[in-house]
Amino acid sequence: MQKQQTVAVGKSVVLTCQADASDPALVSQPHWRDPKGQIINEAASGTRPEIYTEPMPAKQLQLLYISSITPAMAGNYTCEATFTNMPLSASVVLDTFVAITWTNANENQYATKGKDFKVMCEVTAEPAPSVDWFKEGTPILTGDRYVIDVNGLLIKSIEESDDGTYTCRAVVIQTGELAERNIKLEVYTAPEMEERETRVVIKEGESASITCKARGKPPPTYSWIKASTRENLGTASRFSVNEIKGLLTFDRVEAGDYGKYICSAVNQAGHNETEIEVEVLVPPKIFELYNTTAAEKTEGRLECKASGRPAPRISFRKLSSSERLLNGPNDDGRIIIETSNRQTGDQMQSSAVITITSLNRTDDGLYECVAENEGGEARKNGHLTVQFKPTFEHMTNVPIWSWNSQPVNISCIAESIPNATIKWKFHDVDLIESPQVRIYGSGPISYVTVTPTDRSLYGVYKCIATNTLGEAEHINQLREAFPPGTVTQAKQETITATSVSFSIVGPPEEMGPPILAYTTQYKENGNYDWNLAMNRTWSANSPYIVENLRPMYSYDFRFAAVNRVGVGSWGAPITVIMPRRSPPEQPKWREAVSSESLIHGKFADRYELQWKVPAHNGEPIDMYEISYCPVMKVSGEWRISGESDCLTEELKSYEAINYEVRGLQPDTRYRMHVRAHNILGYSLPAQLYVQTALGVERSGFAPPQLLSSGAIVGIALAGVLICLLIVDLLLFCFRRQGVIATICGKRVKTHKDDETKLGSLYGWRFPLPYCSTKPRAPPSPAPLPPPVKLVPTPTDEKEPLKETGDDAIKRNSSVEFDGRRVYATSGGPIIGKNSAV
Repeated sequence: MQKQQTVAVGKSVVLTCQADASDPALVSQPHWRDPKGQIINEAASGTRPEIYTEPMPAKQLQLLYISSITPAMAGNYTCEATFTNMPLSASVVLDTFVAITWTNANENQYATKGKDFKVMCEVTAEPAPSVDWFKEGTPILTGDRYVIDVNGLLIKSIEESDDGTYTCRAVVIQTGELAERNIKLEVYTAPEMEERETRVVIKEGESASITCKARGKPPPTYSWIKASTRENLGTASRFSVNEIKGLLTFDRVEAGDYGKYICSAVNQAGHNETEIEVEVLVPPKIFELYNTTAAEKTEGRLECKASGRPAPRISFRKLSSSERLLNGPNDDGRIIIETSNRQTGDQMQSSAVITITSLNRTDDGLYECVAENEGGEARKNGHLTVQFKPTFEHMTNVPIWSWNSQPVNISCIAESIPNATIKWKFHDVDLIESPQVRIYGSGPISYVTVTPTDRSLYGVYKCIATNTLGEAEHINQLREAFPPGTVTQAKQETITATSVSFSIVGPPEEMGPPILAYTTQYKENGNYDWNLAMNRTWSANSPYIVENLRPMYSYDFRFAAVNRVGVGSWGAPITVIMPRRSPPEQPKWREAVSSESLIHGKFADRYELQWKVPAHNGEPIDMYEISYCPVMKVSGEWRISGESDCLTEELKSYEAINYEVRGLQPDTRYRMHVRAHNILGYSLPAQLYVQTALGVERSGFAPPQLLSSGAIVGIALAGVLICLLIVDLLLFCFRRQGVIATICGKRVKTHKDDETKLGSLYGWRFPLPYCSTKPRAPPSPAPLPPPVKLVPTPTDEKEPLKETGDDAIKRNSSVEFDGRRVYATSGGPIIGKNSAV
């Protein structure tokens, strides 16, 4: 259709040739000739040459194909054919041109901050193209920072703001061809270290990590080097390096890991590095502290050495004291502590010396050395032994007593360092062993056993202890002991209707061991036989009180002293007339408090009163009356706020010794009274002032639980026992097995004979044989033993029992036995072979 066509080099071209004839069927031999006049052949089957023809018989067409045109293929192409022997021909001229081609224009390019960079965009075309530039759609012109060159855009001193998309546009005016190339420019920045601490502290034996961070584009990779050895720690043992995060990890820190470490950060834009000082903390270790020995009044030294990093601080403390000794002079310069430090390999070594001049025995003991640094502390004890000559300062000079040729031990314990040897003298002559005198031990402990069958063996036994520093002696007196003398004085002090207390002045103790107890015999004044008297014994220096006496009766009392030898002679009797029955004595508070002082309670709504059971004065106590009133203090005196606010409660119990007053108001002062009552009236009140604690007023108390946790557990256990009993009973009934069967298969031993021997009134309570379920009538009671006759004999009395409490003194009782009254006391032992308890 066109006589001339222009085609870009490399493009494909197809030319069509069709005869314009009235009868296309008469057209024959169509073919194409190239610019050189050569006939262009058809393509062989299965081939595609660069230029070939292809007929289309149905339409009488002849097609010319050029798969990729080159400049050499340009020229005149002619199509020829024959129509009724008449030749036909037509020509077309093919021209070629070169299209826009990007030869060096990468779509992603990278620049480094601070340097000049050319954004490369090389383009070829024929005819030659013109090129212009755009950034983010804005035209770029040549200026101070931009230079448009034939092969790219030169940007001077690249900045981060130059990052972005640049468009390179090429235009061929002759052909009207237009092409654009988008180039993404990424500005790289060299690593820039972030600020951080230049010193890191890690601890020996632990795992630790240090890190460095750098800003850069692209993100940098990291490496670590130890400055002193220039060793790359990424390949070293015990170390691991995370190249992405810049983390250096110590698997197990050693003392030699201290020093400078260099962290390097590298990316395509450059590299940077920083230096970090690593300090390794090594906990102190005390490697030297020896026990030392020095004599009294000389100089003693203890040296303590410890290693660690940094240098340990060493101090001393005597283990018996909580205070540490100061470095430098202590105790007015008598004790001096000196310290020093030095480097040893990877660690520091510290030394401290404690010097004590003019040693005394109190300096002896354990001294604790304490080494401390930032990594921890270590402690170790060293013993300073102060040698001294023998001493008996802890031995007493109490005489040693013996009587009736009883053997005694005379002990001698010498304190000394080194241990002392001991020898004995008697009457300033070396003691010689005999059947009556035996010596055991030669030091530092020795004792002599003396059996004084002869009075000549009583006297002074001297113990002499000797060591390398000197000697000392101790005097022991062996004296013959006798029972105590007569009580010097005994007089009544306090008397009630049923009790009386005495003050007793004992006899001198020159003739025997110390007084251990006092005993009394007492009887009604009309009874002249002291053998039927009752007795009472007290430990020395305890309250001397006799209770359960009869009001308005007269009693005779006589007293004797007791020591280890025995009971002394009875003193002259004294007569005491008991007063008539009366209301009980005033109760005493269990804690000694003044009746006018104010006590601050722990609770806001209650207070527990505690008192001692007072003497009943002849009639039993049947109840206690507790009353409490709110009070205030006016002009230094307590006054009741209102009589209507006073409340009274009765506690009907003789044994009661405490009561919790409830329903009190918070932060309120109360006067509380406790009075004891018997048939003859009320006692004087025991008075107390109480202030309740701060709190919220409570309207009442929570209702009690139906069952406590203890009761629930008890019911559960009872249920289990009942089930076991039923199972055991079934085993017994059907198989004759189980606990019941075992019990019933044996005759249980009776205790009738034993109870008869003991004079029991219940000797008939022996088990039924063979598990008989039939009730059995008890046999006649066994005859009672003869009555006990109370005949205390002072000369037969033994060592008294120990002192009892104040409350226990008031529980004496008596019982009718075989028609006579037998008295028993609970306040202490009854001394005498015929005492009844």
